[in-house]
Amino acid sequence: MRIRNYYSFRIALHLILLLLQLLFWNFTIDDAFISFRYAKNLFLNQEMIFNIGEAPVEGYSNLLWVLWMTLSFVFNIEIVFFSKISGLILCHLSILILYKLAFRISKSKELSCLVNLFYVLTPNIALWSIGGLETSLFSCLLLVSVYFFIFDISVRKNRIIKLSPFSFLLLSLTRHEGAVLFAFTFIFFVYLLIKSNEININRRILLLFCYGGTFILTYAPYFLWRIAYYSNILPHTFVAKQTGFDLLLFTQRISFYLPLLIFLLPTFFIIVFYYIKRSNYRIKNVIHQYIILITLSLSIIILFLTAWMPGFRFTVPVIPLVYLLLPKPLNFLLTTYRNKFKLNILSKNFKYITVTIICFLNFSQIFTFYPFVDLYGAGIKECNIVLGKWINENSSENSSLAVWDAGAIPFYSNIRTIDIYPDSLQDLHLYNNPEDADYILDQNITFLILNNEYFSYIKTDVRFLNNYRLIFYAQFYYANIFYGRDYIYQMYLFNNFNVSESAINALINTSDRFYI
Repeated sequence: MRIRNYYSFRIALHLILLLLQLLFWNFTIDDAFISFRYAKNLFLNQEMIFNIGEAPVEGYSNLLWVLWMTLSFVFNIEIVFFSKISGLILCHLSILILYKLAFRISKSKELSCLVNLFYVLTPNIALWSIGGLETSLFSCLLLVSVYFFIFDISVRKNRIIKLSPFSFLLLSLTRHEGAVLFAFTFIFFVYLLIKSNEININRRILLLFCYGGTFILTYAPYFLWRIAYYSNILPHTFVAKQTGFDLLLFTQRISFYLPLLIFLLPTFFIIVFYYIKRSNYRIKNVIHQYIILITLSLSIIILFLTAWMPGFRFTVPVIPLVYLLLPKPLNFLLTTYRNKFKLNILSKNFKYITVTIICFLNFSQIFTFYPFVDLYGAGIKECNIVLGKWINENSSENSSLAVWDAGAIPFYSNIRTIDIYPDSLQDLHLYNNPEDADYILDQNITFLILNNEYFSYIKTDVRFLNNYRLIFYAQFYYANIFYGRDYIYQMYLFNNFNVSESAINALINTSDRFYI
């Protein structure tokens, strides 16, 4: 496939990505508002905390993103818009870094452009660049870290000060997985030093200590602060999402990612075909070894994270790494096929057919999750945000809220909130004592938002029956062919707290999502 005007082609890729980002623009994941609430409390109260005045709980896993989100309050920019613009820009920046990485590996502008093409036409990338979370920041910093490490071991290999520990520091502050990836990178760096015959033993030891020490000395202050502030060595978000090894759960997570693996099957086939044919089952290229190491390491970490969220969010940083392994295998496959079948009509167009198949399968993922994210985004905007603002307008300083979806509703209600999700991220007592009705009902929570999926332990309690009244329903999801059931909240109000009938009717009249 001959690309004659590389500059115009790359500009076109940015425009395609922008169009996809605009297509998904209304989608914002509810979890993003957890980070937004921490950012707001940091700006207004100088505390990294979910509920002001309570013991700190590390209910977020993206410190650098939270810090970045505080700038929306500094410059008085609406935070959802700020998060989307930030993710959008970082995603476009990732295209530039990915191109440079691909070119360093392949030495071919054409193949590097194809890597960018495959990346842009993977709609998961665009979806999670505007979803409100740190995905684009983590993906961008991961590509930067990989680029700097390759630069360190090739161009700066004899220099004491390396660049990649600093980029891995930012990566680790963005998500805790970054520290694990640095650990694997450090092990690989040790392997390279042992293997090297160009550097004497004293120099190797110095390089080793400087490389590891740079990261440790810069990461240690944050790590010690986190332990002192949250009184926990492991992040609570990590602990809350782990249930030990469960074969059934592990199988379910693999099956969740199976559709993505099917869509990427041609890409995997080409890569495996190349290494089998060219390397006698051995991968000799150091750069390829490192990219495979990071890809596999991050993929294994993903299997231990929760699989929920449309568009395979946790795989977004892995996808460009897979594409980075593609240039040489793709070139080898095309060359091999052309040489063996010179007169075949199919062989003359094999380049175009191969690239088209990869692009088509990548892009076709959009049909598996667009209907849901469109439905979900509308629910966040028309139900959760509206409901949160309504609570804020009809509550007092001492009001409180208990809710399963502890994202947009708590953020906009701006009152003390109990996260009553079974694996509570924001309440350590409920995390350690799920279904503790005494803890919830003894606090006389003002607004109690329940659903039919859970909470029978509350709804059957006599204190609930005596002290709460149902004031309206709120419909988050509407059932359709892609999502088989409605998702409806029940809004209960504590009897001793008064909300006027006019305020309730005003909300109900705004949308058919709210009804009595």
